Amino acid sequence: MDIAQYISLFFYRIRYWLLWGSLLVTVLVIYVTQFLPFSYTVDSSIYAGVTTSVSMNGGNVNGTVVTSTFDNLIHIAQSRGTHKKVSLRLLANALTYGEEWHNNRYIQAKHYRQLIQQAPKEVLNLVDRKDVNKTLENLTAYDQAAPNNFTYALFNQDGPFYSARALEEIKAIRADNSDILTISYTSADPGITQQTVEIVIDELVKAYEILRFKSTRDVIAYFEEQVRLAQKRLNEEEDKLLKYCIDKQVINYDEQSKALAYTRYSVDDRLESVVRNYESAVALRKMLDEKMDVRAEILRNNTNLLRELDRISQLNQSITEREIFSSDSLDVHGQQLKKDRIELKKAEETVSNIADNLNEFNFSKEGVGIQAMVDQWLEALVNEAKAGAELKVLQARRQDIFRQFTDMSPVGTMVNRMTRSIGIAEDNYRNQIHGLAAANLQLRNLEMNTSNLQTISPPEYPLTDNGRKRLLYIILAFLGSLFFITFYFLLIELLDRTLRDPLRAKRLTGLPVMAAFNGVSNLKYRGFLKVCNRLAAAYCCRRLNQYLVPGRPTVINLLSMEHGEGKSYLTRYFSNHWTEEGLTVRVVEAGLDFFYEENKDYVNARKLDDFWQLNEAEATPDILLVEYPPLHEATVPLPVLQQGDVNLLVANACRLWRISDSTTLRPIKEAMGDTPLFLYLNNADREVVESYTGELPPHTYVHTYFSRLFHLGLTAKKAAVR
Repeated sequence: MDIAQYISLFFYRIRYWLLWGSLLVTVLVIYVTQFLPFSYTVDSSIYAGVTTSVSMNGGNVNGTVVTSTFDNLIHIAQSRGTHKKVSLRLLANALTYGEEWHNNRYIQAKHYRQLIQQAPKEVLNLVDRKDVNKTLENLTAYDQAAPNNFTYALFNQDGPFYSARALEEIKAIRADNSDILTISYTSADPGITQQTVEIVIDELVKAYEILRFKSTRDVIAYFEEQVRLAQKRLNEEEDKLLKYCIDKQVINYDEQSKALAYTRYSVDDRLESVVRNYESAVALRKMLDEKMDVRAEILRNNTNLLRELDRISQLNQSITEREIFSSDSLDVHGQQLKKDRIELKKAEETVSNIADNLNEFNFSKEGVGIQAMVDQWLEALVNEAKAGAELKVLQARRQDIFRQFTDMSPVGTMVNRMTRSIGIAEDNYRNQIHGLAAANLQLRNLEMNTSNLQTISPPEYPLTDNGRKRLLYIILAFLGSLFFITFYFLLIELLDRTLRDPLRAKRLTGLPVMAAFNGVSNLKYRGFLKVCNRLAAAYCCRRLNQYLVPGRPTVINLLSMEHGEGKSYLTRYFSNHWTEEGLTVRVVEAGLDFFYEENKDYVNARKLDDFWQLNEAEATPDILLVEYPPLHEATVPLPVLQQGDVNLLVANACRLWRISDSTTLRPIKEAMGDTPLFLYLNNADREVVESYTGELPPHTYVHTYFSRLFHLGLTAKKAAVR
């Protein structure tokens, strides 16, 4: 028998178990699932914008940052701290907006009634029906880690909607490698489900911003304080230098030092020139004084002359001072300087006029003309006055330069020292400014990334439930019952040692099965029992006809392991069939026709005649049906069995084939040699008998159809052929 037919036989045999067992389980599941609570699922999608975000410096975010960012978002959404905040906000919404007899978008009426029945009065007194934020503040202040605290117990105990275990059903999943984060939640209340997802998203954004920005903002605050301190110190150093420069009258020390040195050398050069001019003028004047003698004395004592010389000296001193102390070239040509020079020229002309008016001395004592000498003397006198005045100014200027050198020497050191302090303070200020700029840049990058955390698919109020998965449970129950029944009977099929069918009987006994017999156990077809038994007996007799020997009795030995196997029952049907065919049959029954207990002739028999002979009055039969005692109870003479034409071991198909049965049968099989030894199944199922005889009555359409399926006649048709 091929495997396909064996499988079909297996399922055909357990067809009623599969039908009624699966139907019973399915009906039970249908009844039980009608009490399942409703469930609602709300989904929402958040766009994180991490993989596509670009920083301020133009660089893309690396993969590690992307993975870490999404892990942080998922862990925040599923953290216990976030669930605690969600629980309090859900409770505040339910207590504030809930209605006892009307469903709304926040909570259903039945769930609100359950909540207010659980909540103590002290919690209900915290509810502000006009302001949910006030209710949340009151509940947050009320919440404490104490066993008798309502909100603490509600969150930590096992309960719907508000407990940590219920909120663990919140799922946050990244959609493949995209920037989309999907948040979903399922519960028995549509309003609470929608509010839960909405609050989770809000808390996620808040917590994420705080975690990402806190450290950066702390760094910015640090650098801002350091910048303030550095700027303050820099201002103090600059103010200190400014005050010192004001006190010391220093504008630019280096330039002033260079200018002072240049002034000193130019004054020295001019002083040297003036000294030469002064000495020359003095020497020339003294020489002319000696030559002019009394005349020079008269001229020197002239009042007008002295006044003009003094005026020339003052003007020349003023002009020299203006030329030396002026650093702007425009001042040299200033109006006052021009005026002084004009006055000086007028004074010189006045002196010349005074000299011209002195006519009483026209000649010298030697009779030489004196006019040229007077002119020279007056010129020398004027030059002496001018040089003297200029020399006086230059010497004063030189002393002033020396004093300035004395004052400027320590100023340079102090200015350099203060400048170094300002440079250090300025470098520190620049570093702090750079750190502050970098921190602000980092904050801006974070803001650019976090600002992309936007809800692209907001949570919507579910109008239909999930069907409570009732149909799924029913289908699973039906398929599961089929699988369980099949697996159960398959396990029995593999482990069971009941003879039952030819394949199993041959595998357990090692004997070929001749045929099968109905027996009397089938109540459904009890009206057709005798007909079916006659058909089964006729099939077996036709199989045995090939062993009939003409001219002598054909000996057919009937064996069994135990009493009640049905040997006598079968013998009667066999005898009736052969008798109807015209054959004479003689039945030899143990305990009736011969004795096997305490009979040594039976035990030591080598042929049938040793313990049983045919009466002389009886005619020689065509067939001898010899029934032996059970093999477990009496000895069976093996030589007699060897001389028999056919040996049939009759076994009840419903019996257990033990190891002892195999042990008892083994020597008999070994001793038979060429003598046929078959197994005959009695009390077998109708399907087993039909596998030998064909379809048994009644021949109804339904029975014929299932019989055809049983034998895998999937496309077979009943049609007469002419």
